[in-house]
Amino acid sequence: MAKLQAQFITFNDTIKMGTYEENATLKEKRDLLINELRNSLTDEKIPDTNKPLTFSKIDLGSYAMNTGVKPTSSDYDIDVGIIFNITNDEYDSNKLKKLVFDKLNKHHKRTVEFNKPCITVNYASGYHVDLAIYSKNNESHHIAWGKEHSIVNRKWWIADPKGLKQWVSNVATEAEHKKQFRRIARFLKKWKAKAFRDNGNNAPPSIGLTIQARKAFRYQEGSDLEALIAVVQSIKNSFNQTLDLDSGSQKSTIHIELPVQPYKNVYYKMTENQQDTFYNQVVNLLEAIEAARDEASEHECSKILRKVFGNDFPLVEDSKQTNTAPYVLTGTSA
Repeated sequence: MAKLQAQFITFNDTIKMGTYEENATLKEKRDLLINELRNSLTDEKIPDTNKPLTFSKIDLGSYAMNTGVKPTSSDYDIDVGIIFNITNDEYDSNKLKKLVFDKLNKHHKRTVEFNKPCITVNYASGYHVDLAIYSKNNESHHIAWGKEHSIVNRKWWIADPKGLKQWVSNVATEAEHKKQFRRIARFLKKWKAKAFRDNGNNAPPSIGLTIQARKAFRYQEGSDLEALIAVVQSIKNSFNQTLDLDSGSQKSTIHIELPVQPYKNVYYKMTENQQDTFYNQVVNLLEAIEAARDEASEHECSKILRKVFGNDFPLVEDSKQTNTAPYVLTGTSA
């Protein structure tokens, strides 16, 4: 039975993105845009008042949670929350979001998009910043939700960005346990990047993988592989199996809610077919990592894991011949 713990640690160090504070480039890009927005709002007032329109920021996403991985391309995804010092009654959510959009949509070397959950600033140099707009609303934060020209669900929705970060951080109290959890989250994201590289539109959102890893994680001393297997088994078990009466085939769907307000389904964007593809990929992943665990040869074990994660996973030298038949990936992830 192989564990390859040293190789998992090396693999983590290779793919780890780190936090904003650990990455000077990401921190600089984030801060430049935040300072630009703050300066552009210097003369803005809250409607019908003389109160200045001010905000604070909160880091969001995988870099803020320290579960980020280096992207396979040059597209770095930076997530930031902009928390305005207003109540919901003081500013219409869509108008405030449009104000941020207009203030940032003035440069030729980038494009700005008005998306349902955020304002996205795309740079030609290969990174983008997602700005989620919040009202402080007397410490009960709400997010400006909805598309610019649609009135469907376009309003302030209660949210808890700080609570989500804290919930993920509270996965354990011991430092080594937290470190193993963050490694598991990174391994899942690296697997996702490879498994869905030919059709990224089918890919599950990373926050879903992080939440499910957080719920299922149990520390396994000296074995990231065993901890990963337990998490992937839990993800597989979270799918619902239904029979499609028209085709006679079985469909797999998944519904996982945010652990904090607004408690929405994190997989809400995925179609039933995409959820079914997600399930099949999870089944393939579980099959592969269980085969890796049961492999007697560390060389063959590392070969299996490289098929799962890519060549960033270290290859163990073949020190002796083995009669064990090599494992072959099946299904859509082959």
